[in-house]
Formats: sequence, structure tokens, C-alpha cells
Amino acid sequence: MFVAAGLIALLGAAGTVFVLRAPGRPAKPPSVVAAVRVAPLRMVPVRRRLITYGRVVAAPSALQAVTEPFAVAVTGVNVNLGQPVARGAALMTLVPAADTRLALLRAQTDYRVAKLMLAETRERYALRLATRSQLLAAERGFDDAQVALRLLHREGLRPHMEVKAPVRGVVSRIFAQEGAIVPAGQPLMELVARDRLEVRLGAEPEDMGNLRSGARVTLQSFAGGRERVRGRVSVVSRVVNPATHMVDVFVALPPVNPYLLGEYVEGRFVTTSPPVLVAPRAAVLPVDHRRILYTIANGRAVAHVVHIGLRNHHIVQVIGAHLRPGEPVVVLGNYELKPGMRVKVT
Repeated sequence: MFVAAGLIALLGAAGTVFVLRAPGRPAKPPSVVAAVRVAPLRMVPVRRRLITYGRVVAAPSALQAVTEPFAVAVTGVNVNLGQPVARGAALMTLVPAADTRLALLRAQTDYRVAKLMLAETRERYALRLATRSQLLAAERGFDDAQVALRLLHREGLRPHMEVKAPVRGVVSRIFAQEGAIVPAGQPLMELVARDRLEVRLGAEPEDMGNLRSGARVTLQSFAGGRERVRGRVSVVSRVVNPATHMVDVFVALPPVNPYLLGEYVEGRFVTTSPPVLVAPRAAVLPVDHRRILYTIANGRAVAHVVHIGLRNHHIVQVIGAHLRPGEPVVVLGNYELKPGMRVKVT
């Protein structure tokens, strides 16, 4: 009895109190709270760089066909294929074909005869030997012969003719060689106006939704050593080119540019798609072949299985249910989280 009293006094002096618990009741572990950092989900437009390739071609309005309204014989060709020419430069020398010369002689003869008949009818009318209707008929015949001859001369019909370039451009095709007889209206030569060139690029069909008329394009020649040229998309085709299996995209060039007809070039676009939901890359975790993203609700971690779309070094497009713009997602400390775990935002 005295020993027990001494032991109680010794423990009291040490300041330690032992609490005895009933057997079968283990102690409750303290609750774990994870410290995390968060960032909001955002809706942002996605900008993509698209690289395409193509060639410099003639715009539809750039082709200039050189023709004559009457049959001619080619006596000389003064230019070569692909040669640049100035406006008014001599392209070909011609003479009228046999049928054309005959038509010219007939028109000249008709004019002389009609002129003589008119003079004679006027004299007879003055002597009252011709009627007023005869005089009018002679005047009408002279006018018709005069108009026919003037029309031939106005169209350029001469014993020796010279074809001149209607525009400053490049000779793209030569249809007639020296000695050829060319029927009326048939092309003699074709020019491409130098200030009306464009670039035909080939784009993948899946990229069509991101291409619009008026979009800016940066062009660079494969030859190298030339400055880059900026152009704008003029036409986006709605048909797949059977030769390239690509969709043609036409880019208008500025009037003054360093490119040659048929030259190969590279085109770079910057396209903007409609806004998508994005999160920082650190917010998305790979877990068992899935992608997990944590949000916070009522102070606890909520796990979401997401799919990822477009991405760069900083952000990634997330696709999943129950995700809203502005909602906070965990970007630091998420590797330690479990669904339902209490969290504290630092």
C-alpha cells in the first residue's frame, strides 16, 4: 500500500499522465490535407502553322492571246518561248493570206467603182437625167464600200503587218511558226501579263476548315537567296486535284515580285480555329493509359478522365465531361492526390 502511494507521487512529480483505453478501440489517424496550386481552365483560339508547297502560275486574267481577225501568213517570229517582252514589242511579222489579199483587193475595187458611180450619178442628177432614188442608191453603195475598206484597214490589214505585245509579260506559248497559214481568229501567240501572277498551293483536305479567302501567306522560293513575299489567299478550291490529291489554294501575288512563272515555292499560313478548352500541360497526368485531371469541389479533389487534342509546350486542349471555363484545376501537387482527398490551395 505504501509502495503504490509512492509510485503515484513519483509520476505526479514527473508531470506525465497515462490514459488507459479500453481494449478493441484503435486511435483515429489524423486527416491528411494536400497542399496544391491551381490554374483556371480557359477558352482560347488555337493558332496553327500550316506549311504547303506549290508553283507560280498565271492568274486567269493574266493570259493574253494574240490573234488576227483575218487569215494571215507568218513571215517571221521575233521572240522565243519564255522570253520577257515589253508592251508594244514586235512579236511577229505577217502578210495577208491569199484569201485575205483577195478580200482586200475586192474591197479596194468596190470602193473605186462606188466612188466613180457616185460622181457620175451626181452629174446625171444635176442634168435631170437621174432620179433622186438613183442618187440615194449610189450614195448608199459608196458608203458601204467605204465602210468595208475602212474596217479592213482599222483591223490592221496591210500588205506587211507587225504583231505587237499588248501587255508587258512573258511569252508562254507560240502557236504558229514561220511560213504557217493561220485562219482568222486562231491564236498566234500567248502572253502572260507579268504583273498578274499567282501561286497555286496544295493543301490537305482535312485542313480546309482552317483556310479562308483573304488569309495572309508568307511565300519563300525553293531557289533560296530571295526575299520572302507576302500574299493573300484569293480562292480556295472545293475540288480535290486528281493529279496531286490535294486541294488547290490560290494566292495572289503583289504586282512587283521576284518570282518566275513555274517556279516552286513554299507557303506558310497561320490559321486560327474556334476557341477550345485548354489547361496547363502540368494539370494532365498519365494514369494507367488514361489522362487524369483534378479539379477542386468543396475542398476535395475531383478526378476527371479527359482526352487531349491540340497542344504546345505550355497548354493542352482537354476534352471531358463536366469541365467549364474558369474552373480551377490542380497544376502542382496533383501527383499526390487521390479522388476525394482534402486539399488546401496555396
